[in-house]
Amino acid sequence: MSIATRVTAILRDGVQQQIFPGAVLTAATPRQQLTVTAGTYRYTDTQSVTADCIYDLASLTKIVTTTAALAMCSQGWLSLDATVTQFLPQSNAKGVTIRHLLTHTSGLDIRLSTTAQAGAPALWQAVHACVPVRVPGSVVAYANVNTLILGRVLEVITYQSLAQILMQYVLHPAAMHQTWFNPSCALLARIPPSEVDSVRGEVHGIVHDESTAVLGGVAGHAGLFGTAADMLRFGQAWLATLAGDGPWRIDVALAQQAIQNQSPSGQLGVGLGWMLARDNFMPPAVITAMAAHTGFTGPVVVIVPERQLVWALLSNRTWPKRTPPRHHTVTRLVAEALLDL
Repeated sequence: MSIATRVTAILRDGVQQQIFPGAVLTAATPRQQLTVTAGTYRYTDTQSVTADCIYDLASLTKIVTTTAALAMCSQGWLSLDATVTQFLPQSNAKGVTIRHLLTHTSGLDIRLSTTAQAGAPALWQAVHACVPVRVPGSVVAYANVNTLILGRVLEVITYQSLAQILMQYVLHPAAMHQTWFNPSCALLARIPPSEVDSVRGEVHGIVHDESTAVLGGVAGHAGLFGTAADMLRFGQAWLATLAGDGPWRIDVALAQQAIQNQSPSGQLGVGLGWMLARDNFMPPAVITAMAAHTGFTGPVVVIVPERQLVWALLSNRTWPKRTPPRHHTVTRLVAEALLDL
C-alpha cells in the first residue's frame, strides 16, 4: 500500500468518526512530495476539501511570530534575555524575559478568551497588570499570553504592526503568499468554517480565537489563515535555516537552540517556540527528533530535520462545536505513515 493510500485512509477514517469534516495533508522530503485531501467543509456539505483550502491556523500563528522574533534576535534588534518591561514599561511582568515568553515559562497566567469579553482596552489592561504566579523560568505552562506579549514587543521595537512584521520578516521571504490575517471576503469560498458559537453564529472567514477577534483579528498567538502548501514552505524554510541557508537570516546556532529542549527537567518539552517530545501526537520513533506546533482548530506543522521531512495537516476539527482533542490520534497516525516517505 502506498503512503498516499495509507494517509488517505487515515484522514477518511477521521471524517467518518467525525473528528473533523475535512482535512488537507501535504508532506515533502528532498526526494518526493505528496498532497492528500479528505472530506468536506461541513459534515452536511457536498463542497469537497481541496488542496487550495485556506484554514484558520490558530496557534500556528505562534511559531510564525516566534520565527520573526528569532530573526530580530539574529539581527541584533532583540535579545533573548531582554526583559518584557524594557519594551513595555507599563507591564507588571517583572523578571520575565523574551526567552521566558518563547519557552512558555513566564509564570504569567490569564485566560484571554474570558478577559476579552470586556473589549480590547480592558484586555490589554489585564495583560499589563498580570504578574508572574510562578518564578519565571521555573515551570512550563503553555499560554496564549506569552506570544501575545511577544507580538506586542515586536511592534514596539519596529514601529510596525504585527501583520506588517510577519509579512516582511517571515511570510514573504518564505514565499508564503497564501497566508494572511483577516482574509478578504473574496477568499471566503476557499475557507472552511471553524465553529458555530452562541455569540457569533457560524465562525467563517473570521478568526476563531475570541481574544484575537476582539483585537481586530491580529495577534501574536492566533489570527493567521493559510494553506497547507504555505505551511509546508514554512517547514522547508526552517530546515534550510537549520542548514545555514534559510530565508530569514536567523543564526544557525540560534535555530538549533530553537529545536532543543529548553524546559526545566522533567517538564513539557519546549524549544524556542517549537513543541518537543509530545507523546500525545508524536510517535515514539521520532519523538526525540521531531519539532512541531499545533493549533486549537486542528492544524499542525512538523519538521523532522534528521530525515529532512516536513509536513502540514490542516483541518477544522472544532466544527461545528469544539470537542476534546481527538484529532491528536490522527496526527500521530499520519506521522507514523509519513516516516516511510
